[in-house]
Amino acid sequence: GDRIFYLSGTVGKRYNGGNERKWGMDPKQIQAWKDGMTGYPLVDANMRELKATGFMSNRGRQNVCSFLTIDMNMDWRYGGDYFEELLLDYDVHSNWGNWCSGAGMTGGRLNRFNIVKQSKDYDFAGEYVRLWCPEIANVP
Repeated sequence: GDRIFYLSGTVGKRYNGGNERKWGMDPKQIQAWKDGMTGYPLVDANMRELKATGFMSNRGRQNVCSFLTIDMNMDWRYGGDYFEELLLDYDVHSNWGNWCSGAGMTGGRLNRFNIVKQSKDYDFAGEYVRLWCPEIANVP
């Protein structure tokens, strides 16, 4: 059905012992995420790449989803909607299913991605971040 598009996802009121999760909906924070201006270089680089090219790697998608929904605690549907708008390889099922799941709204395990660890694991030398965030190109 259409429950996947509800704020509480497919888990409904079963989340957290019957209490729905309280989501933030701060337009300034959501815009900073969209613009790649969160202050977290890996997140910012991924969001800037998406905006400029319509592409983002699968790992990038997982990282920015985790960041928006878990670290920033913003309504996961903003992320799903934004990806629907920009992704060149957009697929309705993959997009909304992954956003719902990434936000922990499917009842499965919640995967929080540690952005600093992800940066070290997948961009150790900082080449990707420096490409998309030129303002930090000279930071060691």
